[in-house]
Amino acid sequence: MLHNVFSNKIRPCLNGQNAGVVAAAVAAGQNQTQVYVTESCLQKPYRCPHPKIQFYLYTRRTQEEGEFLNVLDPNALYYTHFNPRHPTKIIIHGFGGGRMLSPSPDLREAYFSVGEYNIIIVDYSDAVKEPCLSQMEWAPRFGSLCISQLVKYLARHPRGVQPDDLHFIGYSVGAHIAGLVANYLKPEEGRLGRITALDPTIFFYAGTNNSRDLDSSDAHFVDVMHTGAGILGQWHSSGHADFYVNGGTRQPACVGSATLFQTLACDHTKVTPYFIESITSTRGFYAGPCPNLFTYLIGWCEPKDSEYVLMGEHCSNKARGNYYVTTNAKPPFARGFPGKGRSNGEYQGVRR
Repeated sequence: MLHNVFSNKIRPCLNGQNAGVVAAAVAAGQNQTQVYVTESCLQKPYRCPHPKIQFYLYTRRTQEEGEFLNVLDPNALYYTHFNPRHPTKIIIHGFGGGRMLSPSPDLREAYFSVGEYNIIIVDYSDAVKEPCLSQMEWAPRFGSLCISQLVKYLARHPRGVQPDDLHFIGYSVGAHIAGLVANYLKPEEGRLGRITALDPTIFFYAGTNNSRDLDSSDAHFVDVMHTGAGILGQWHSSGHADFYVNGGTRQPACVGSATLFQTLACDHTKVTPYFIESITSTRGFYAGPCPNLFTYLIGWCEPKDSEYVLMGEHCSNKARGNYYVTTNAKPPFARGFPGKGRSNGEYQGVRR
């Protein structure tokens, strides 16, 4: 059983960043006192496994009913449909999410439509139904500690898999939690294979402290997709490959939302439909390297055909640097290969 010292080091953390969370909560009808201590706050004892952080396995045979993984029972994995020969995906949702709430079911459906997978949902929905500002500073680290217990359980189990074979997919704060799991793995215990970060939130973790942020040292390969950068999502690059979709800040499908807050929220959440489509798309989201947003916006990025890489599920683990990609405003969002190999012979670049 994993214990930790969080119970002795709980400190309020009401700074400029989570002031944005307060503002959003107030806009939804809550006052600051209501979001400081809520039913979503974790209860003592603060040890893993915690009842508000649970793991459910889904396979093609169990698409509708997930199988609960008890990491304290060495025999539990034997009684599930986990197959070590199939790729293993561990999905960490964001604020307000859950295993039965979008995008978790949509991700499962997309994966199972193309193959056999072990999909494990980290369900901490009871802890993120509403803000809990009194625990905001340390709760994500505690969550990652509990997830590391799952990783070690799978590594030790005769029917399990090693950390190097795991693909984490984290949305919003879930992206940072995925990165923080690496802090609890010793070198001899292995390293996470891949982390796909879907618009990592700017709240809590904007900074240069890599021990509390997602960065390229957290896995063998870290790819990041930005759709609401600088507003609800972080702007700075933090992976081996960072993809800025439609410039990274404003998504065409979100234009015309009723309020500014709805527009910003739409930009942030639009990352999940893009990634889900990338799992099954035959066109593909081809992205080209580009030095900065200004160069992308004025159309000066002209990569060679060989420099384009696929964004999303099928991204090459050799991709390095910042990439920009343009999508359609409506599904299918992927535009396919934009290089010189076009029937009209006209080079159209990254932005078109």
